[in-house]
Amino acid sequence: MASFDYCIDQALKGGKINKSVAEEIKQAQDPEAAIQELAANYSRVKREKLVDAVRIAVNMEKMQSHPNGAVAGLQALLSRDIKMKAGYANIDYLAKTYEKKFLAQFGDGLSIFRTRMFGLSQDEEGLRKFVRAVYGESVDDPEIMKAAKSWLEVAEDMRVTFNSKGGSISKNENWLFPQNHDIRAITKAGKEEWIAYISNRLDRNKMLDDAGEKLDDTQLAESLSYVYDTITSGGMNKAQGLTIPRGLGRKLSRKGSEERFLYFNKADDWLSYQNTFGKGDPLTTLTDHIMARSNDIALVETLGTNPRVMYDALKNQAKQLQAQSGKAASEPAVALMDATYKTVSGEINGGDFLTLADGVQFVRNIQVASKLGGAFLASFTDVATSALTSHYNGMSATKVFKRHMQLFAAGTEEDRKALARMGLIFDTWTGRAHSQNRFSDTYGTGASAKTAEVVLRASALEPWTEAGRKAFGMEFAGLLSDNFSKQMDQLDPSLLKGFETYGITKEDWDAFRKTGTVDIRGSKFADLTKDKSMKFHRMILTETDFAVPTPDARVRAIATGGLERGTVWGQISRSAMMIKSFPITMITTHLYRGATQATTAGRVGYLSTLMGATTLMGAFAMQAKDAAKGREPRDLDGGFWAQALTQGGGLGLFGDFILSDVNRYGQGFAMTVAGPMASFANDTFDLTFGNLAEIVKGEETNILGEGVKYLEDISPGTWQTQLMIDSFYDNWRTMADPDYEKTLNQIRRRRMKEYNQGYWWAPGETPVEALSE
Repeated sequence: MASFDYCIDQALKGGKINKSVAEEIKQAQDPEAAIQELAANYSRVKREKLVDAVRIAVNMEKMQSHPNGAVAGLQALLSRDIKMKAGYANIDYLAKTYEKKFLAQFGDGLSIFRTRMFGLSQDEEGLRKFVRAVYGESVDDPEIMKAAKSWLEVAEDMRVTFNSKGGSISKNENWLFPQNHDIRAITKAGKEEWIAYISNRLDRNKMLDDAGEKLDDTQLAESLSYVYDTITSGGMNKAQGLTIPRGLGRKLSRKGSEERFLYFNKADDWLSYQNTFGKGDPLTTLTDHIMARSNDIALVETLGTNPRVMYDALKNQAKQLQAQSGKAASEPAVALMDATYKTVSGEINGGDFLTLADGVQFVRNIQVASKLGGAFLASFTDVATSALTSHYNGMSATKVFKRHMQLFAAGTEEDRKALARMGLIFDTWTGRAHSQNRFSDTYGTGASAKTAEVVLRASALEPWTEAGRKAFGMEFAGLLSDNFSKQMDQLDPSLLKGFETYGITKEDWDAFRKTGTVDIRGSKFADLTKDKSMKFHRMILTETDFAVPTPDARVRAIATGGLERGTVWGQISRSAMMIKSFPITMITTHLYRGATQATTAGRVGYLSTLMGATTLMGAFAMQAKDAAKGREPRDLDGGFWAQALTQGGGLGLFGDFILSDVNRYGQGFAMTVAGPMASFANDTFDLTFGNLAEIVKGEETNILGEGVKYLEDISPGTWQTQLMIDSFYDNWRTMADPDYEKTLNQIRRRRMKEYNQGYWWAPGETPVEALSE
């Protein structure tokens, strides 16, 4: 990419900056640092103009530099470029990099308060002590006192970083915690009850207007009314231009202002509000805030102080440039770009019907708990994709596999803390499990989310996924550390190719290899939390999503259509695409990487290796799944290997048919492909209105048998316990519906006919019958 000179000249030509500022930026050794320093010395309005002027010029140059056109160039600013031709950062992975950096700073706190026992156990008393320590109270635990100090440092670091990139949040010693408001609980209580509840818990001495004067009773009531409207409308009252209470323009007009306006008397008041009107535990509240603030930093760093306005301007420019080149942008490409922007900006989480969204999400979480209990057995293909990605980056696949097994079988808390300190923090430590995001959109807290978390942890999917991601990241950091003594031109070609893909220059490498390393059990690893590590950290996080296929912003945009969560169509799209994220991820990662290799030999080599490795591991996964379902091993014939290819992910979307595994007792192909939510809706209709219609017509019903089947379909379970659960329901259903025995016999005969496969624990058998044979 060219220097900043072109960008600065454009900003100067447009009258956005003056000549002296332009020259100072051009002459600086680090232009970005110079911009930040200049911006810090300007008034807020002037600095925002300066930042936005430079950002739009830089983004224009990046867009135009993309070999596939300006629209592809803009898409690559939002999410990972699937053709790997953009050497610049994107908002999606930039946000993830900041998130890991800030989480690493709070690593000891995460270690203390993270959930244990498959997510069922958490040090709740320790969390209450932590909140009190943050509020300045002395507690009898030095580690918790240290964690409280660490949180306040992280919060301040996020504020400073946000401002350095163009944001404007003034220092506020009174701000200690964010609030994660439960909109449903607040709406149910109503405005008067909510105001009455919170008023007695607020510190009136800190509730000030823009002039720094204490609010009187009338002003406080008006302000809390406005805050209530802001929370329950998702901020729509601001967009609609409703009047802000007198004297509180700046305090209540900006994003997230309700967090910075509500000051509680003491820790117990905050805890009381959190328990009554908050969502999640204090740890989840903090980690959610870190994720949100990291995303804000990535947005302002890339798209300036008003991201939506700049995105729209860049989109119009990109479409014009494409039209001028004779290659007009296609409507699907622009639609995907819009959906991706909504995803990375957080707009996708909005909407007017959030209560509806939470209700449907409750059902989806239950579907995750009941349908993905065996997903661990399907995830053995991670070994294949991890090995392929390791080889692609010049790493030892054997070392990565050994590290994976070590962390999965015997990873210690000290290992986790050491990895956290170097910036390798993944899902489990952030307060709840997220491995289901590999297969399904997840959102929210509460009993249903906790049920899904417990199932995925107990089934080993969560620890397997986390161990795989940590192993790959750890070995990549080790590879970089091992090469710190080498000049860039002495590095392995595979590593150099990666550096080129991620825009890493000789200057970047020389600066990074001078940073310190982290020692873990006598081995040295690159420290990914240093300021000079950002590009390298982003590279590792991106490649980790190849090693253990995980959806990025583009995949989430495809799966949701960019439709807001709190809309009817947004929920329909999420339900229809449930458990389809994984095959889409395989397409947008490995299949695209293979298809875009520079030579025919490279393309054939990559894709054939992918097919072969994933098919082999898919075969292993199929046999493991059959054993867990009580079936005897299958013959290794042509049909078996064709299905192994599908199971392994080599055929992309068709892998969903096997992976979702909702076809146990003869569900139709169309309903299976439609997904668990469509099946659930159909079964719910049949059980209720269907049986009601039969009663009205005087026809015979089978409510008991269908009711048992319905309960079975929504019952949580893991692959370790599924045979016992199936046996219980099969026998219960046989008692409720004598004809069901015929269905079980048909299942056994069909399995033998189609696959020449018998059972060591047949459907309908009791544990005594199965184990006595």
